[in-house]
Amino acid sequence: MNKILYDPTGETLPTQRARQVPPANLDNKTVMLFDIGKSRSDEFLDLLEPLLTARGLKVARIAKPTNTKTAPKEIIDRMVKEADVVVEALSD
Repeated sequence: MNKILYDPTGETLPTQRARQVPPANLDNKTVMLFDIGKSRSDEFLDLLEPLLTARGLKVARIAKPTNTKTAPKEIIDRMVKEADVVVEALSD
């Protein structure tokens, strides 16, 4: 099993980071829905959010201002601070 994940943040010199162990369950965890700004990714998250909340999960949302650039540091920092798990919406 691969223990290293590549950092997908678009850095000019990519770094490798150790893989974090996912939580055993989502009890008392915050699931952050991350809209990267691609066409229709918000529609996917709009469908996913009520499914997660119906299961009693705490859900938060965040979005990049544009899909053409990497997420600003403030967005990344907020996800790190507020989220236990992040679901990133892609549309391709």
